[in-house]
This record gives sequence, structure tokens and C-alpha cells, in this order.
Amino acid sequence: MFSEKNLSKLIIISPIVAIVLITFFTSYLFINTQYQTFEKENKRFADEFIQKKKDSLRNQLESIYNYLEHQESIYTANSSEKVIKRTYLLKTRLLQLEKNLNKNRNKIEILKSIINTETAEKNYFFAYDIKNQIIIQPDSKDIKKELKEDDKFFENYLYYEEGKLISFKENEKITFMLYIPSLDWIIGNIEDISSNIHFIRKVSKLYISTIKFDETGYSWVIDNKNDILNEEKSIIKFKSQAVEREDGFFTNYLTKEKNIKTLSYIKHFEEWDWVIGASLNLDYIKKSIALEKKKLRVRIEAYISSIIILAVCVMVFITILSIAVSNKISKSFKLYKDELLKLNKNLKKKIDKGIKEAQQKDRAMLHQSRLARLGTMISMIAHQWRQPLTEVSAILAELETATEFDKVNKQIIFDSVKESDKLIVYMSNTIDDFRMFFKPDKKKESFSLQKACNDAISLMRGTFAELDITLEKKFRDDYIIRGYPREFAQVILNILMNTKDAFIKQNIQNAKVKFTITRKKNTIRITIKDNAGGIKDENLEKIFEPYFSTKNTKDASGLGLFMSKMIIEKNMNGKLYVLNIPNGAQFNITFKAKNG
Repeated sequence: MFSEKNLSKLIIISPIVAIVLITFFTSYLFINTQYQTFEKENKRFADEFIQKKKDSLRNQLESIYNYLEHQESIYTANSSEKVIKRTYLLKTRLLQLEKNLNKNRNKIEILKSIINTETAEKNYFFAYDIKNQIIIQPDSKDIKKELKEDDKFFENYLYYEEGKLISFKENEKITFMLYIPSLDWIIGNIEDISSNIHFIRKVSKLYISTIKFDETGYSWVIDNKNDILNEEKSIIKFKSQAVEREDGFFTNYLTKEKNIKTLSYIKHFEEWDWVIGASLNLDYIKKSIALEKKKLRVRIEAYISSIIILAVCVMVFITILSIAVSNKISKSFKLYKDELLKLNKNLKKKIDKGIKEAQQKDRAMLHQSRLARLGTMISMIAHQWRQPLTEVSAILAELETATEFDKVNKQIIFDSVKESDKLIVYMSNTIDDFRMFFKPDKKKESFSLQKACNDAISLMRGTFAELDITLEKKFRDDYIIRGYPREFAQVILNILMNTKDAFIKQNIQNAKVKFTITRKKNTIRITIKDNAGGIKDENLEKIFEPYFSTKNTKDASGLGLFMSKMIIEKNMNGKLYVLNIPNGAQFNITFKAKNG
């Protein structure tokens, strides 16, 4: 199927199939998303529509409630103003008359006659003589019976010099009482406002009966006598619920006579003990919602149809464009195929040539590394031999001096030869140590970290002593790891030699190297610190690269630390890195420790 013969066809067909599939799935997801959006919009619209109708009901009922409060306040305020004015007028007349009568024996009777003469059909005056506990009232009235109060009625309202307005809702009367200290009387005026109340309530019912709103909306009333206006008797069941709930409430109910479902808002008007309500036809609301949903669905489907038509047009256009581009690609592919065949013929030659050049570079790098090792070994042998050669020279000089002064004997010659032999054997062993040290390991083995480190340190001892470099070791415990001991020792030797070169380059006085081996949890760490001034920040990441060196000598190959990192990380699964510390640098080598 994917042969070269079919490749040109695949180039043409694949984009077309991809475009059709993408268009199909995109359209499917779009339509599905739109219908999900439609359902959410339906629910949101229905909720908002119902809430809008509820707000309309609440606002309508609050308007009626405010109207009733206003009507109630009008007649209450008017009646209150009348009784207050009459009572203060009576007070003025009584005080004036009391002053004029002075000590007249019939003063009390005259004052009583004033109260008795100021009696009307709907209002009258009264007084209460506190000292004598006598009620002064018109002959045709009985205030206690009229107000339906107990015997201590007056005692409950004593000494209100500023006056006290009292409303009696049960018998629809209002009174204002005032205390007169000079007479020690409580006087008052009482008015029957029942006819006013009946008139206001009648007018209010007439007003409510005419209210229509929101096409099917109407208002109704259950009065204090359970007479119902504008609604069926079945709503009487909501009266107790309305009395208990001061803020009003929404409810649904079915009218039995009209068989209409209604949404209503009901509230109690406490001043008149009326229950007022506003209702809407719930079936009409549902029909309105269904009609709006239908309109929304038509809009959504029209939108989906237009998008599908647009998607098909785009698909056809892209398909035609894809065919044209694919044909051009197919032709180009045939042209490039011939070019590719030509390039393939020359590619093998170039690869072989590249491999040979890479092998030559590797051999050159290896040779350079060996030369560097050889030079290092010869330099260290020279440092190790310098002291024994000096001692041999001293023995020969001593023997020459003894000969000049004729003090040579067999014993001196034997002792000189014996001491020289020891020094020559030491120098020969040094050659063997270096030869074995630089001999590569062939197999991995378990070895002591301390011994490998000490082997490397011993080779640098003479060089460090000559340069007056102090080396402090802190090997608390020995650890056994698996790897190549001589290669590991060469890594330590490379680091120590780089440290030595840094001391020489920076001309450091009181040069020190601290060498520690520690273990923390499952990690063994070898740390080599110096006080040679550290490494430049821009060189920290480069010093392990091949052929990179901070030394200015021709002998510096830049391979020592590169080979060291390769030995530790590639051959022994460890980690070698460097960081700057105050006044110097710190090389760290870490290995995973075995359990136990």
C-alpha cells in the first residue's frame, strides 16, 4: 500500500480524506454543542421568564399594599388630628373656667356640665377625677362599656401631660387623653370612625376590583369578615398562612370553578386584617414560554444550517486546492526522486570518508592523550628521582673527599655502595610503580577507595613537597566500590595535577589541598578542595570539554578532565562535577553506595 508506486496517489487522497473527516467531526461537535446550548438557553429563559412574572406579581401587590397603607394613614391622621385639637381646646376652656370660678362651691358641677354639653353623635368628651376616682362623662355614655376596657383603664394612662393617642381597632374608635395637673384630671375626646373606615375600605375594594395587568393578571381580597373579592372561596385556605408570614409568599393553585392554574403572590395587610393577592394564569405563562422556545429553536436551526453550508463550501474549496497542491507535490516528488538517486550514489563515499576522518581524529586524540600521560609520568618520575639522585651525588662526593684525604677504607666503600644500591632499588621501584599505575584495567573489580586515592597521592608527594603544597587527608572510613581502580586513581591524579598547576599559575602562598571521603545515606562522596582562587564562572561548564584548557602552555591538551569525567560517569556510573568555594574550587566525585 505504501510502495513508491502508490505514494503519489496517497499524497492526493490523504488530504482529501483528512479534510472530509475533520469537517464531519467538527460539524458534529458544533451541532451537538449548539443543541446543548439550546437546552441551557431554554432552561435559563424559562427561569428568567417565571422570575420576571413573579417580580411583576410582587410589584403589583406592593403597589396595592402601599395604596391601602396610604388610605389607612389618611383617615387615621385626620381623625387623630381632630381628637387632639378637641382635647386641647377642652383643656383651655376648663383651665380658663377653673380660674374664673375660683372658690365657687359649684365649680366641679359647672366643669362637669361643660363635658356633658360637648357631646355629639360620633364623638364626646370625658374626664377622670384621679383624687376622687370618679369618671366624668356625658349622661348618655358609658366609656368603660364603650371601650370595652377593665376598671383600671384610666390608671394605665395617668400623668401624660403631653397627651396619649389610643386606637381601638375592635370597636373602630380613637381617643386622645391628656393630664391636667391643676385639676388632677385626665381628660379626653373619643370619636367613632367606623363609618369612615367602612367608606375607605369600600373605595379600596372598588379600586382593587378594577386592577388588571400583564394580560391575564388580576388582584383579589379576603377581608376581615372572610368576604372574598375577585376570586373563588377556595383561596380562604391561604389566609392563616398569610397571617403567619409577614413578608408575603408565592404559591400555585388550581381554581375549581374556572379550572385555571394560577401563579399568585399573597400578603397580609395587618391594619385591616385583610389578605390581598395578585394572580396570573400559569397555563398562559407556560404557553408564552413554549412559544419563545420554539422561536429560539428556529433561530438555532437556521444558524446551524448556515454554518453547515459554509463548512461544505469551505471543504469543497480546500479539497480542490488540496488536489492542485498534491498534483504539484507529486510532480516535484518525481523530480526529486531522480535527484535523490544521484545523491545516494555519492552518499556512501562521503560517509566512508567521514568515518575515516573521524577514526583518524580519534586516533590522534588517543595518541595525544597517551603523549600527555607519558609526559606526566616522566615529569613525576623526575620529581620522585630528584631526591635519591641528590643523595647518590652526596655519597659520591663524600667518597671523593675521603679519597683525597686518604681516609678511604673497605668499610666506607662497602657502606657507600650499600646506601647507593638502596637508592637505585628505590628508583627502580618508582619506575615499576609508574608503569603499573598507567597500565589500563581490563576488567571491573571491587577495590578500596582509600588505597586508590593513596596510590595517586603517593605519586604527587614529591611534586607537592618540592612546591611546598600542604595536603590534608580526612579518611574516616574505607569504602569498597566496583570499577577500575587504576583508572580511578588516574582521575584523582589528574585533579591533583590540575590543582598543582592552578597553584603555580596563581602563585599561591600557603597552598593547601583538603582531601576527604565521606558517606551520607546511600551516597559516597570524594571531595578535593583547594585555595587556588577558583575557576572563572564562564569556564565552569567548559573545563570538562575536550581540548578546552585554561593553561597557556603548549603542552596542555585539554583532555585530562574530559577523560576523567568519561571514566567516572561512563565507565563507573558515578558523577564528577566542580564548583567554586570561597578562595578556591571543589571537585566532587559521588557513587551510589551498596546497602549494608
